[in-house]
This record gives sequence, structure tokens and C-alpha cells, in this order.
Amino acid sequence: MNNTWYRSVVVGVDGSDESLAALSWATVTADLHGARLVVVAAHPAEADADPAAAGLAEEARERAHRAARAARERLHGWRPGGRDIEIRVLPGSAARVLAAQSTTDDLVVVGRRGLRAFDRALLGSVSSALAAGAPGTIAVVPAGAATGEPRKIRVGVGPTDEPDVLGTAFAEADARGRPLEVLHVTGTDPISSALLDMDPVAASWHEAAAVDLADRLARWSDKYPTVTYTVVIRRGDPVTALVHGLVRNDLLVVGGRRHSAVAGRLLRSVPDSVVRGAPCPVLVVHAHRHPVG
Repeated sequence: MNNTWYRSVVVGVDGSDESLAALSWATVTADLHGARLVVVAAHPAEADADPAAAGLAEEARERAHRAARAARERLHGWRPGGRDIEIRVLPGSAARVLAAQSTTDDLVVVGRRGLRAFDRALLGSVSSALAAGAPGTIAVVPAGAATGEPRKIRVGVGPTDEPDVLGTAFAEADARGRPLEVLHVTGTDPISSALLDMDPVAASWHEAAAVDLADRLARWSDKYPTVTYTVVIRRGDPVTALVHGLVRNDLLVVGGRRHSAVAGRLLRSVPDSVVRGAPCPVLVVHAHRHPVG
């Protein structure tokens, strides 16, 4: 495999089963891309000199070290990409520490627990914060997701996506030897879709979208000639369309950039909603971290 899309893959661990699943997914990904694997365990920064606060901080630091040790033991000496694994135990909230890592590393991976309210307030908030605001590309591995090779890879593309989204999807499909489904969604509800069908000017929306996508896909097809892909154009709610039919051993790629003022009111919550609802790992690509092609 001659693809070096990721130079390094960072995974956050906290000792939970979900973070260990994220570790497994990150290790496979680093191995496929010949990337360095970095395991990060975060703990709250030490508070003021208050003895009680200091004691809690020390306990949190020890938990982070235990999580790091558990991660190392879990890997059983595996050296993804033929490289030694780096372990970092860093002070600060998990979301802040991992977001900082994403400024210098190509991919940051985090686990996501179930959707109970208490879980959303803890680890779920980390994945949401990273998907929404981290400068780099984020992978969120939900509870119950498969950590091996995906059955298929789906990428959601908008009318003006940055090239990193398609580039990431093609790179993953190439590295993993899996087919790619390119999904473009337009319209948000049955009423708007019906109006489009009645409008003679908008009646050719499908053809116009297909032509536009063909031009954008040609670049990546030339770069990754072994990747087979299909194009699906649908109307409806973007979140519903993106996660429809996905299973735990798929991979979904979406963009995390800001949308235009009009589209933003409709789509600004798409990455977060997809991260919360998808049964499979989700790659959230923030624009122009490392230009490709």
C-alpha cells in the first residue's frame, strides 16, 4: 500500500471499553497508512493549593496513567506501520487536549458511548466538541461499532465541498480496498422536494448535480484508479440520508466546515447529528488541513 495520507494518528483513551475500541480502530488505520500511532490520556490540570482539589487531581492523573498502561498492554507489542507507539499523558480536559493535538497531527480518534443523557454529558460531549470545533480531521468510533475493515465507505458531499472531504474518502477507500459510495443530498423535506419537481427550471436538478459531481470526482478517480465508486443523489433530510442503511462495520466521511448563511441554518448541525446517530465510525473532515492531489 503506497498511500501515506496520515503521517500520524492520535487516539484518546480513558480506560473505558469505548476508548479501547477507538484504540483498535486507530491502530488498524495507522497500520494501513504507515502512520505513527500516538496514544493520549488526559487528566484535569492540577487546581489551586486546596488539599482536597489536589487529591482529586492526583487521582485523575493516576487514572490517566492507568488508561495509558492499559492501552499499551492492549496492543501486545503491535507496531503499526513498523513504528514504535508513542504514549502521552497530558493535563487538561480531553476535548481541549485532543483538539490541540489535531493542530499538528493528521487524524485524531475518539470513542463515543451510548446516547443516554449522562453519557452525552461526559464522553459524548468530547466527540461532539471535536467534531464541531477541532481544526484537524476527527474520527468518532461509537459504542458497538466494528473496528476492523469496513464493508463500504460512504462520503457525503455538498454543492461546494472542500476537496479534503472527497480526498479523504478516496484515500480511505484506496487504503482499505473497499468501494466508495458518494452521496449528495438536496432538499430538506417533502414539500420543498415537491416544489422542485413542479419547477421546470429546477426539474433538471438531478442531471446538473450529476454533472457537477462527475467533474469533481474525475480528479480523485485519476489519483486513485483502483477505487470503485457509485454516485447516489437524493432529496430529503441530510442526516437521515447520510446514516440510512449504514451498519456497524461501515465508514462514513462527512465535512465539518461552516456552510453559507442560508445552508448553515439547515445544515450546521449535520456533523454533530451524524456523529451522535451513526452506528459506524465517522470521519469528520475539516477543510484544508493537508491539501492533497
